[in-house]
Amino acid sequence: MKRSTILAITIVLGLTLIVLLVKLFFPSSSTNITKTVLTGKEWLNTEFGKDRVELKGKNSLVFFWNASDVNSRKMIKIVNEWNTRYAGLLQITGIHCPEFDFEKEKKNIVKLVEDLNIKWPLVLDNENTLRKMFMNDELPALYLLNYKGKTVYFHKGPGDYETAEAALQAAISQLNPKALLPELEKPEITGVCFMVTPDLYCGYRKGAIVNKGGFFTEKSHDYKGNINLPADTMALRGRFKVFKEYIETDGSGAEVLLNFTATEVNIVAETIPPGEACLELLFNGQPLTKEIKGENVDENDQVKLKFPGMYQLLKNRKKAEKGILSVKAVKGKFRLYAFRFYGCSE
Repeated sequence: MKRSTILAITIVLGLTLIVLLVKLFFPSSSTNITKTVLTGKEWLNTEFGKDRVELKGKNSLVFFWNASDVNSRKMIKIVNEWNTRYAGLLQITGIHCPEFDFEKEKKNIVKLVEDLNIKWPLVLDNENTLRKMFMNDELPALYLLNYKGKTVYFHKGPGDYETAEAALQAAISQLNPKALLPELEKPEITGVCFMVTPDLYCGYRKGAIVNKGGFFTEKSHDYKGNINLPADTMALRGRFKVFKEYIETDGSGAEVLLNFTATEVNIVAETIPPGEACLELLFNGQPLTKEIKGENVDENDQVKLKFPGMYQLLKNRKKAEKGILSVKAVKGKFRLYAFRFYGCSE
């Protein structure tokens, strides 16, 4: 055999080996992987005993979201609209990805599903099995799979709904060219988005406070002192117990202070033991005005906590607010997991 022939064969074998190694160590992206079924232990809005959703043979929208994520909650409204507009033409499946332990409890998600009028099947991905399968790293996220089970559109984070709906219609038309589709509605650009405070976590795993000495973990401590509160930070006053995921009030008068910038402020909280607790709000030392009062705040600037979840404390539809928000325990004991912020006007 000629030396040139041997060299050519060696080059071909070498290139083949390189391709195989690349595929082994650098798998294809999620947009190139064909998926045929979604499985899970806990399902909502499905027939009793059903533990899977078949993906091939129909167009499917897979929606990854989280109960205490502001952008996920806003996207649910859009997905609900699509579920109505494309009934019979598009299969929608939600995948709930918990961040906190209380979000792994089925009863807490059942109530939220009812409150948000979610009708599409929903699987509780408490072990992150499906997130790993889709290689998902951000919530919320949309994956559109065609009738072959291949991802043809992907988007993570809020917005871009017009592009997403156009992709839905294209996939539907490919499978069913005679399908009568609604006219695409171009959303009006009515709001302005501002730079806002990033989410502030309350537990010692992700959170931080400006109090001298920081958190005193796993025990009750009386947090005191005159506090200089820089922008986008949090401080405590009064008795709290601090744990990995949350802080726990230890008596009335315990107060959380945060210096923020946002159009909307939400709190993730639950009562202990299960029951009702009450917290009171002040903004820059004053009662909340009607223009900025969140939907879960009553006429006395108080929020009644009755179930684990997210509560809206402040909302300005026109502009971002900036200042010091005081959240004080008035009645009962409760756990605070995080403060969530949003930054767009309406």
